[in-house]
Amino acid sequence: MSLDEQTRQFIERSTARPAPSPDSVPLSEFRAAVEPFRRLGFDREQLAEVRDLRCPGPEGRPVAARLYRPQADKPPPLVMWAHGGSWVRVTVDLLDGYFRFLARHSGCAVLAVDYGLSPESQFPTAIEEVHAASVWARDHGAELGCDTGRLAIAGESSGGNLAAAVTLVARDRGQLQFDHQLLLVPVLDVRFESRSWRELGRDYLLTVGQLDWALGNYAPGADRSNPLLSPLCAESLAGLPPATVVVGEFDPLRDDGLSYAHRLRAAGVEARLIDVDGLIHHAIMAPKALPRGREAVTQVADALAAAFKTGSTTS
Repeated sequence: MSLDEQTRQFIERSTARPAPSPDSVPLSEFRAAVEPFRRLGFDREQLAEVRDLRCPGPEGRPVAARLYRPQADKPPPLVMWAHGGSWVRVTVDLLDGYFRFLARHSGCAVLAVDYGLSPESQFPTAIEEVHAASVWARDHGAELGCDTGRLAIAGESSGGNLAAAVTLVARDRGQLQFDHQLLLVPVLDVRFESRSWRELGRDYLLTVGQLDWALGNYAPGADRSNPLLSPLCAESLAGLPPATVVVGEFDPLRDDGLSYAHRLRAAGVEARLIDVDGLIHHAIMAPKALPRGREAVTQVADALAAAFKTGSTTS
């Protein structure tokens, strides 16, 4: 399938004046460059509750998070969420409309973790923060108004990388059990060697150069085949929770997501694969400009509803 006209024009506009390389501008400027996505995101939907929290993190250090709880007749399941942003930028607040949409249309509560960004906080700190917040949330379901006996973990892009890593940590440590994992256009192999990286890693906004720079801030000098950096390199995926993996046709990360879903199935893990035609990586942050992005996030909400049989309210 070819790019639809809206996506083609979006890419043309975004690349008409090439952005400076991230290592040539102050980090604050690189982070501020995502602010225009706020007006392209989802509208602000009303929920039963939106609340900022401080969860105990690694070694007792607090981790910021925001709870999005939908209207429900009984305590809803809880989805722990790690946001994307190449480990170095984006905040929960920037994606506020996105999380409101997911909570309302899935029927699940979402606890979005504002883990520490790099380079101020480096690998594996964000993984430990999301894991610690998940353990705390599981034990405080009544306080959160959620049924944390039904617990999932999710994330998009680099947040999908963190979510996949946390499922490995949870399995190996045995402190925590997730009922589902949802990975939306996830980063699963930071060696960037797949065919889709070779074919799509230059002209579709997400580039090898940018992500390689981000990885240098997140995990400088680390072994890129470490499973907590590249979950696709894990020796075994057996014992992980059932999964939904969402990939996009024009996303350089596509082949790694496909491979991960296939490896999960080979390891005996139930894995649903959603391959969205015409989807570029950044579309999920710009649903007002790119309907394919709204389609992908709607399918995510429906997948969570199906996983927990909550009954999606998607319209």
